[in-house]
Amino acid sequence: MNFLGHAYIARNHPELIAGNFAGDSYKGNLDNFDLPKNIIDGIRLHRYIDDFTDHSDLILKAGHIFRLQGIQKIVYIGTDIIMDHYLAREWNVYSSKDYDLFVQRVYQHTDKYLEHLAPEFQGLYTSLKKYKWLYDYPTESGIRKILTQFSQRLRFDNELIRCMDVYLENQVELDHIFSTFLIEIKHASVEFIEKL
Repeated sequence: MNFLGHAYIARNHPELIAGNFAGDSYKGNLDNFDLPKNIIDGIRLHRYIDDFTDHSDLILKAGHIFRLQGIQKIVYIGTDIIMDHYLAREWNVYSSKDYDLFVQRVYQHTDKYLEHLAPEFQGLYTSLKKYKWLYDYPTESGIRKILTQFSQRLRFDNELIRCMDVYLENQVELDHIFSTFLIEIKHASVEFIEKL
């Protein structure tokens, strides 16, 4: 899952959104970071989501579909972004809240704790807001723009921009995989959050 997926999982716990959003910026033992508890818990949630996703047979199956089309090194970056596209496009199936209002809420709860977050995340977050990535997720043209921008951020040649074409060629199967996965991770995350 990418930015939208992580925010969606934390949607009912706004105090976790900022840390969950910035989770990739923190490596190693969380005891080494002097951060508010809600940020630490948000990072823990981020790590849980990543681990759940990395070990999901459904995501491995989705990755295999992309690999068959020659997408290799960045296959799971691609599946993460495409799954966010699916979630955004089908938003009304997964949430009763208006999508644009949800994005604004994510920004509000992240802005509130931004000073506590890693400088590298602050830079990425500035770009995310500036280029309106979350608002671009629902449309094909928007996700192509995001794939292109992500591709340019990587420091090696990659085929990330081809991922949308592969998705469209296999949309029925991939949509089924993503919908099943979202149900699974939503339920599993509720239990994890309760333990925090």
